[in-house]
Amino acid sequence: MKIVEEIEREFKAARDLDAGFDFAGPERNLGLLYLDAPGWPMSIGSRNKARQHLQKAVELSPDFPDNRLSLLEAYLKWGEKKSVDAQLESVEAVLAAARKKLTGADWMSSWEDWDREDWERRWERLKSKAAETVKPVESPKNQE
Repeated sequence: MKIVEEIEREFKAARDLDAGFDFAGPERNLGLLYLDAPGWPMSIGSRNKARQHLQKAVELSPDFPDNRLSLLEAYLKWGEKKSVDAQLESVEAVLAAARKKLTGADWMSSWEDWDREDWERRWERLKSKAAETVKPVESPKNQE
C-alpha cells in the first residue's frame, strides 16, 4: 500500500512519454491499478478511473487481447453482464486474429508460453462467467 501512489506516478509518466507503448500498456496498467487498489480513503482505487483507462487501452490498441480481456474482467467484477455480452463476439475475433498474427521470434517466449496460456485461460473463465445466469435475489418476505 505504501508504494501504490508511486506506481501510479510511474504509470502516468510512462503514459505521458508514449501512451501506445506495449500495446497501450500504460493505460492498461493504470486501469488495472485503479481496479485492484482499495478505494478512498485507504488508497487510490476508483471504478471510474479504472473504466476510463481500460477503455482507453482498448481504444489505443483494440487488437491486443490483454486490453480487451482486462476490460471484460472489470465489467464482470462490477456485475455489468450486458457490457460483457455485448463484446464477447469481438473479443473472440481479436483472440483468433492474435493467434495468427502474434507469432514468430518476437512472440516466441511470451505468446507461445505464458501470454497465450494466460489469455486462453482468462478467456475461458470469462465465457463461463458470462454464460452463468444471475439468480434474482428473493425478498425475505417471500421466503416465509
